[in-house]
Amino acid sequence: MKKIASCYFGVGLTALALSGCAAAPVAGGEPATTPSATVDASDEASRPYSAQQSVEQFAGLDFDYDPLTSPAALAERSRLVVAGTIDRVQEGRVEIVPGNENIPGISTIVLVLRDAKAVVGSVDEGSDGLVYVELQNPGQQDPDAYQDGLREGSRVVAYLLPAFDGALVEGTDIAIAEPKAGRPVGQALYMPTGPQALILQYEDEAVVWPLIGEKRDGSLEDTLPGGELIAS
Repeated sequence: MKKIASCYFGVGLTALALSGCAAAPVAGGEPATTPSATVDASDEASRPYSAQQSVEQFAGLDFDYDPLTSPAALAERSRLVVAGTIDRVQEGRVEIVPGNENIPGISTIVLVLRDAKAVVGSVDEGSDGLVYVELQNPGQQDPDAYQDGLREGSRVVAYLLPAFDGALVEGTDIAIAEPKAGRPVGQALYMPTGPQALILQYEDEAVVWPLIGEKRDGSLEDTLPGGELIAS
């Protein structure tokens, strides 16, 4: 078991037990499902980028997990494996403690991938051509705060499971205020299979596992099933 500086990614097919990585209130009550404002393409291209920005983006998250030793092992635990491109980051859902209004909601973000090719499994019927991946939101930041660490145009490999459906699970006190928020009506919502399951690379930068703050020289293609590049 490896612990990284409190969020827990289950490897079952049904739920991500969301935990309080921050306790800031969520303004407005209900989460928005519309994309965040995009940056002008010329501004995007002019901003410098380094892999370290992605490494630092999720600093402070805490995972208890058993590291897998190969992409193939990660694929065996996943329902869907895709290779795609970051389109945007938008507001996700809000985690609550039912019946206790004194505990503020904790919001997630949703990473939206375009040009997604299914390497293992297939996207749900009725997909709008995008893949929606729910992620923890350390510091309860606005989606715009992720424009550098999860930069538009970055190539991504993601090992995915269906996201937590939001219902109260026996033995926990966590639910989701609006389970169908975070993406357009009728679209599937996924979560990473584990903290090793989200990998990105921007242009010629290092390969990055942003959820666990690790980067290595290499090619994103080597993180696909059949490759040998995986974070520890």
